[in-house]
Amino acid sequence: MADENEFGQTGGDGKRSQMQAAQAAASEVSENLKSVGIDTDRMTEAAGEQVSELQSLLMAEIRAQPLRALAWAAAAGVIFGFWAAK
Repeated sequence: MADENEFGQTGGDGKRSQMQAAQAAASEVSENLKSVGIDTDRMTEAAGEQVSELQSLLMAEIRAQPLRALAWAAAAGVIFGFWAAK
C-alpha cells in the first residue's frame, strides 16, 4: 500500500501514533532522570537562560560590527550553497 509507513499504519494516524510514542518516551526519560535526582524543569530553565544570553551577546556583536556579521553570513551562504548543489 502506497500510504502505509514502516509500521503498517496509514496517513495521519501513523504520524499521530508516532508523535504519541515520542511523547511517551520523553515522559519516561524525564521520569527516569527525576528518579535519580536530576530536575529536568530546572535544566530547561537554565537552557532557556543560556539561549537568551547568547542571543543578547550575538545581537550586541552584530550591532557593533555589522559588516563583519554580513561577511560571515555571506560566507556561510556560499558554503551551504555549494554543499546543497552537490
